[in-house]
Amino acid sequence: MKQSFDFWDTLAPHHWKIENSYLDPVVLRRILSRIEGPVLVVGAGQGVIVAELQKNGMRCDGVDGSPEMIRHAKVRRGLELVKADARAMPFEKGAYRTLIYATGVIDFMSDEAEIQTFLNEGKRIADGTGVILVAFYRISAANVGFLERLGLLKNGVLRFRETLEIYRLKPLQALAWVAKRARVSIFRAVMMSLRSSMCSTWQEKRNAIRMQRVFSNASDATALIDSAPEQQPYRNEAEIRSLFARLAIPIKQFDGFGNCYVVQI
Repeated sequence: MKQSFDFWDTLAPHHWKIENSYLDPVVLRRILSRIEGPVLVVGAGQGVIVAELQKNGMRCDGVDGSPEMIRHAKVRRGLELVKADARAMPFEKGAYRTLIYATGVIDFMSDEAEIQTFLNEGKRIADGTGVILVAFYRISAANVGFLERLGLLKNGVLRFRETLEIYRLKPLQALAWVAKRARVSIFRAVMMSLRSSMCSTWQEKRNAIRMQRVFSNASDATALIDSAPEQQPYRNEAEIRSLFARLAIPIKQFDGFGNCYVVQI
């Protein structure tokens, strides 16, 4: 099955505004003691994690499937990332001691057979004895409740394309949209929106503001929405644990941070 990177290619010019959202340098410093070089970051994006590990004196390489993300990594950070299919990467067995699957890789995948293939390839490259860390994006409880109330998140599936639509709306339009989706009055929509905003994380607040600025350009907004997947998984801790149980992959350590989960397998 051929993967599409259209959304990531389209997002690439704007990605710098939101790249520190989930598995970021702050989280990385908290798990640094478990990371041994050399390191390979799968789904390296524009290289924020690669650059951070290199600053810590580690040999660290990165792969990504998006040509535009790789180009921006070179322009922004001078990094030479490798364009590769994560199911069959161009590295020898045991080439790296640590593999990190960044957010936007395993957590965005719903096909469990394909997830198994990705992780088996990681085990090959780590020679079965290295450290493999898998990151999953995390939404605050306030935003989970808000998305569920709007029918945008249900049974572990996020209606991603529809969720992006809100960024192109002006405040009054957004409130009318929330009221219609939740089948409530405008006053109730205001209260719901305020509660979600107040209780969200600072990264979520920052991202909302920055994405609204990106979407203020009509052509950028249309291109991002048109290239976005219609839906993607969203897994909480219980669902992540259940996923690895179904894959028969033991979890060695599970960490929950403000905006991501990190699983060591």
